[in-house]
Amino acid sequence: MTRYIYVMEGTFMDQEKAKQLISQKIKNLPTLPDIVQKLITLIQDERTSAGDLSKLISYDQAMSNKLLKVANSAYYGFLKEVATIQHAIVILGFEEVKRLSLGISILNFMNDESSLIMQDLWKHSVGCSLAAQIISKKITIEPGITPTASLLHDIGKLVLDNVFNKEYKAVMEKVKTENSTTLDAEKETLGFNHADVGLWLCTKWKLPPALILPIAYHHLVDKADKDIILNVSIVHLADIVCHKAGMGNYRNATIPPFQEAAQKTLQINEEDMGPMVEDLQCEEEKVEAFISAIK
Repeated sequence: MTRYIYVMEGTFMDQEKAKQLISQKIKNLPTLPDIVQKLITLIQDERTSAGDLSKLISYDQAMSNKLLKVANSAYYGFLKEVATIQHAIVILGFEEVKRLSLGISILNFMNDESSLIMQDLWKHSVGCSLAAQIISKKITIEPGITPTASLLHDIGKLVLDNVFNKEYKAVMEKVKTENSTTLDAEKETLGFNHADVGLWLCTKWKLPPALILPIAYHHLVDKADKDIILNVSIVHLADIVCHKAGMGNYRNATIPPFQEAAQKTLQINEEDMGPMVEDLQCEEEKVEAFISAIK
């Protein structure tokens, strides 16, 4: 049986055609700027040194300025000015600068101030990135790629809002009036969801699989392979913690359930979330400082 989505008053579109349209639109999106593609290559190369990273970022004035603004913002709260990218790498650490530069570059590339969801998305994305660090500390592991994956986990929503603007307004209205999760409202309205689109987009951009897979599976933890389930679970929980903290909740969307597979993987239950939510709420000023620095 063919299923249809509502497109505009009096018309409908076959869901398969909608998927084809999304796929075509993604193909037609501009490729990532050359500087970002080089950054992705550097990040995936184990031989990359701090000097290599500093040289590349310093070459791009816009990226360099944004990174230094973040480093000197209340997000980190350093007493002395961080004056150069090399200094930022020393102070923040090599891995942190890699994560920051990639996440900032991609979100800024996709930034659309006219978007219905952009303001909420910024706050939720940055909040999730912080939440991933809080969760990693709770389970005593290095955060690794999870803060960046958390920062980008909802990037598919920007594409949906751009390609199906009228329909996405209907999704947001359903979320607001029918006590629905954003994911369920997307599936009912469009036949696919933002995680699907995030997977398609990040694959087109040739982002590292370690980054793509948590974005693709953050609502399907039980479907994730055992080698990625830890990172997927952290991004999944970061999303929930951020919703519970009230950061960018997309017009009061119903909070997604904390999936059993994630609870087992992280050894965290519903009751354990309270302190993490409180910790994130205490960091709201940092979230706002980060957003102000990179926009």
